[in-house]
Amino acid sequence: MNLALRDIRRHAARFLGTAAGLGLLMTVVIAMQGIYAGMVDDATILTRSMHADLWLVQRDTRGPFAESSRLDPSVEARAAAVPGVRRARPYTYQLIQRERRGQVMRIALVGLGWPDDPGTTLPLVRGRHLQQPHGELIVDASLGLGIGETVELAGETYRVVGLTKNALTSGGDSVAFMSAADSALVAFDQPAEATLLERQRVVERLRRTDLGRGQPALEDLATDSGWRAPALASPPISAVLVDVDPHRLEEVTRTLRSWGDVTVYSQREEEALLLEGVVQRAKMQIGLFTAILTVTATVIIMMVIYNLTLEKTHDLAVLKLMGAPRLRLLGLVLQQSWLLGALGYGVAFAIGQVAYPMFPRRVLITETISVVAPIVTFIVVTLSSLLGVSHVMRIDPARALEG
Repeated sequence: MNLALRDIRRHAARFLGTAAGLGLLMTVVIAMQGIYAGMVDDATILTRSMHADLWLVQRDTRGPFAESSRLDPSVEARAAAVPGVRRARPYTYQLIQRERRGQVMRIALVGLGWPDDPGTTLPLVRGRHLQQPHGELIVDASLGLGIGETVELAGETYRVVGLTKNALTSGGDSVAFMSAADSALVAFDQPAEATLLERQRVVERLRRTDLGRGQPALEDLATDSGWRAPALASPPISAVLVDVDPHRLEEVTRTLRSWGDVTVYSQREEEALLLEGVVQRAKMQIGLFTAILTVTATVIIMMVIYNLTLEKTHDLAVLKLMGAPRLRLLGLVLQQSWLLGALGYGVAFAIGQVAYPMFPRRVLITETISVVAPIVTFIVVTLSSLLGVSHVMRIDPARALEG
């Protein structure tokens, strides 16, 4: 006769209710770990998908994700000319928020160096890569846009030609990829009224100079929408991605780090910047909540098992008086704890399969979480049974003679 199962049948409703409550707690604990794992994966997916050996960003910054970075586009040609560099390509990054069909869309807009980088390294689930320098988008499926749909940005129409999956930022924003030239158009877009006012201010400044007073025809150029002064610099970019011959990586890195206007990061260093800066605080907060919930679950199980054991004090005393082995009595408490943990984990697993895909943030259940979660559950329920085990050890067999 299994004493643990026999006792559970006597208190089935309370035992199953406790297992369900424990399962809900475990669901939250596992979800928080999955959210953190999803944040780490989201934070690094942009860097990993670019497959760059080196990242060149603005000097003394940690761009382009941890903070803003502004590089002159000429850095791309300079980097491409370094011996050992196979390819250098521009990279831009910006966050925009637009409204479409009554819903707010928050997008991390990435500019790719078309035609050298049409997005061939991106993991597409549908569609194709960029084939034109203007008017095409590759978006993450979480935006809810389908192949062939269009989006209005900066007064231009952009058509979705490809879909990725789980291309998100550490903040959970969906990522869209376009050419760097299109990205610059979106970044520096302004209303027509603002453009007209700026041209008028240029004319007023020009009239106050000797050059403007001596050559009035320059005013016509200043107000011409199709004219751009050749001396003006092109829009800045966020970073330059460099692909290097593997056997010359150290040599190229030393050369680039000698430049005074850039900071050079390797792929691993760029990911570390994201995890240490953007994700670190969230990691600490999630870790604190996880610890609190774990302690809460431990206390709940401990009190349930202790109360179940306390109610059986007379029965356990009788068993002791009859000479029942001590290990069998201890097994009664431990088996109930283990069964409670197994049922709780089963409830958590079942709820997670249904609920996690509906979370607003991606819940990534990694292999580590899948292995560690049941182990931690076993440890927690075992520790929680110690109070009940201690009570069993202290029971005096003489109490069996009490009324």
